[in-house]
Amino acid sequence: MQIRTHADIVALEQVPVTERISAGNVFELLKETAAANAGRVAIRYLAGTGDSDTVRDVSYEAMLRHTIQAANLLRAEGIVPDDTVTLLMPGLPETFFALWGAEIAAVANPVNYFLDASQIAGIMKEAGAKALIAADPSIFPDIWPKVEKIQAALPGLKVFRVGGADSAPLPGVIEFEGAAARQPGDALVAPKTLERDTVAALFHTGGTTGLPKLAQHTHGALALAAWTNVLVFDLGPGTVMINPLPQFHVGGSIVGALSPIANGWTILIPTPLGARNPNVVRDWWRLVERHKVTVGGAVPTSLAAIMNVPRNGHDLSSLKTFVSGGSTVPVELIRRIESEIGVPVVEGYGMTEVHCYSTMNPLHGERRPGSVGLRLPYTEVRIADVAPDGTIRRDCDIDEIGHVLMRGPQVTPGYLNPGHNKGAMLADGWLDSGDLGRLDADGYVWLTGRSKDLIIRGGHNIDPLVIEEALTRHPAVETAAAVGLPDSYAGELPMAFVQLKPDKVATPDELREFCRQEIPERAAVPVQVVPIPVMPVTGVGKIFKPALRLEAAQRAFDAALAPLRAEGVKAQVVVRNDTTHGTLAEVRIEDAGTLSSEAIVKRCAELLGAFQIRHAVEFG
Repeated sequence: MQIRTHADIVALEQVPVTERISAGNVFELLKETAAANAGRVAIRYLAGTGDSDTVRDVSYEAMLRHTIQAANLLRAEGIVPDDTVTLLMPGLPETFFALWGAEIAAVANPVNYFLDASQIAGIMKEAGAKALIAADPSIFPDIWPKVEKIQAALPGLKVFRVGGADSAPLPGVIEFEGAAARQPGDALVAPKTLERDTVAALFHTGGTTGLPKLAQHTHGALALAAWTNVLVFDLGPGTVMINPLPQFHVGGSIVGALSPIANGWTILIPTPLGARNPNVVRDWWRLVERHKVTVGGAVPTSLAAIMNVPRNGHDLSSLKTFVSGGSTVPVELIRRIESEIGVPVVEGYGMTEVHCYSTMNPLHGERRPGSVGLRLPYTEVRIADVAPDGTIRRDCDIDEIGHVLMRGPQVTPGYLNPGHNKGAMLADGWLDSGDLGRLDADGYVWLTGRSKDLIIRGGHNIDPLVIEEALTRHPAVETAAAVGLPDSYAGELPMAFVQLKPDKVATPDELREFCRQEIPERAAVPVQVVPIPVMPVTGVGKIFKPALRLEAAQRAFDAALAPLRAEGVKAQVVVRNDTTHGTLAEVRIEDAGTLSSEAIVKRCAELLGAFQIRHAVEFG
């Protein structure tokens, strides 16, 4: 059944979810799809993007066998059902074998390998990790050097190395592929009881201070997400989806892997680093042509970069759609893709806590650029007025902005640390996404910003998206991000950072004038537009606004300290995240000049005290 409207979703829900989804866990799901798609290619891995680079195809039968062997290996090495297995793995077939094997035998914990060793060790301690599966330097050099530090922080950790067969043996380290190959691949030796509510994985969310939260993923929710996350496409077996996303993120592991596999598709993994490999972006259109890609998956920042690559007459006739999410796709980018490539862009919305997507625009129905589409079956979406203490006061009216809440079997049962549930897991099973949005009369969800992402100028709420959409309409701008610039009078003023397109030039004054013409709300016109060489992004390619907020605060405090410097004091300011104060401005006095310490502290209070961000003065 093709989904065209909200009514189609309601019709699908007339069948109970447990009857709709026959597989109640990841193992059942993989067995069913392997039996149904015997002989098909499940995973196509590209070692490089050149025509002579190695292409490795993994059949559905081989995928299931390797996954069972991975699960049996973990059990053979003493990992029991409640143990957690951390993965530091880029895009490889073995990443999926290890991920699904760990979910079946124990609890998987994919972690962002771009984090430093201490952060990774902190997440592993929080997760109670008993084992680590990590990639050899021959695959990606930046991962293995962190393992020794992690081992020092977690004594007794069982360590597996992937891709190290040609590397020197390491004491106490198990070579994953060789050891797994010696395990049975036709059945689980010591099966774990897998119910729908059995925890399969712990996925970490993003965090600006302290450790990220660990959201629990259950087997039943993963099986449901494997169906809902590609339902709107209505594309059958043989579909080829390019997945350039990291597997430590739900986009790369669920909508980019588990969902396609569950539906008989082939997932194309373009090198271990995916879209982070500049060659993948450079050769994107050639990859689409060569491998007959049907569905192109990419986050908005990658989509913008891909569209700047010449297509040079490549045959793109196999391409039926793009799917994107992670952050809002600029409307102008959607229009450009649909006009120049001639294929629709399906934008969706979700989060780690809902096992990836919870809403998507219908491929076969009306796609409304700027919206994130209709809710997916069996997931309720509600826009509500939520009090600061988490009390749901009322439902918002149609097109009224409120908190985006979600409920249903695809929503996490909560965070591993129950203390993290406060403010997120609300009454009656509702999850507060932390996003603001509105619901239109036809059931389409429109995001309007983060509840903590609003720019509040003298009590006036400004949606950053208004500024970002305006700037991305400028012909020289590739991506834009608006944040609040701390201001001693207004609290915050709107400012924006932009990354320009290659070989394009635009001055800050030109961009501000463009905003004045494009943004009808005068208060929303940014007081500064700052071009930067490269937009900071997360491991999955989202624009990392916390870094930009710190940069904005740094600029504000630097400017505010100018009178103190004019009085002969040599002072530097560093704005950073602080576990107690959130954001803290540290004023470091390197030379006091003729002023006493007391006078400097008093002067700093005069200059900086009106900011909402706290400051501290340090001497020496």
